[in-house]
Amino acid sequence: MQYPVFICDDDQNQVDQTEKILGAAEMILSDDEEIEFSVASATDYLSAINYLKEHKMDGGIYFLDVELGGDTEKDTGFDLAALIKKRDERAQIIFVTSHADLSLITFRRRLGPIDYIVKTSDLDKFRQMMVKTVEVAIYNLHKFNYMKKMTFSYKIGRQTRNVNIDDIIYLSTTATPHKLLMILTTGEMQLLGSINQYAKENPMLEKISQSCLANPKNIESIDLKQQRVLFINGDVEDFSRSNKKAMEDLLAKYNYKTEELAKQKEIDDEHIEI
Repeated sequence: MQYPVFICDDDQNQVDQTEKILGAAEMILSDDEEIEFSVASATDYLSAINYLKEHKMDGGIYFLDVELGGDTEKDTGFDLAALIKKRDERAQIIFVTSHADLSLITFRRRLGPIDYIVKTSDLDKFRQMMVKTVEVAIYNLHKFNYMKKMTFSYKIGRQTRNVNIDDIIYLSTTATPHKLLMILTTGEMQLLGSINQYAKENPMLEKISQSCLANPKNIESIDLKQQRVLFINGDVEDFSRSNKKAMEDLLAKYNYKTEELAKQKEIDDEHIEI
């Protein structure tokens, strides 16, 4: 997997050294997955700002020199970090500094870096700190991606609300255009949007028809013959013929029951005849 890395340090030798260590880290950390770093750099604040404005980074790893060429209180690595956090919500910020303790400043500015690496002439020690910190950054990104995948987000007015994917049974269209009904294990609610939109944003959910987006974990059984899905709350939704292969794949993956819907239909029919 490729990870974008941005280095900002006024010392070009430090930039070159960091790039070499990242090259070594690619091999050291490529155990469970092949890791590759796409590295960009700048040697001053303005160049860094211009690059970040022209190149949107998502889930980047940032090595930022705190001082950036002087003792001035403006245009520091802290200022750069503040801008980065606004543009990249998954940013993994690592301060590289000559000072050992900057925690109070970062706490006050709510910058939340994952580490501080103190510049040292001991290259082996510096390399070890770099590799360890990059490993933490990658772990954080994996964790963030998992949490995002397991969270369903929607808006009500200007507010963004989140629901755990596991609590969703299914979403279906309503008679009102762009209004959906979300069925949860704890109840139900209405929200604005489209089935296609939420299907694209939430890969953990399965679009079973143009009018229904289902959580495979909350399906009780699938009837391929009747083209129906029974959910854990007893609700039944039809799936489209074009999704039959997807339903067969879900059956193989989750080992649902296949006969229950047919039996339920026979019981319902008997009640209607009586």
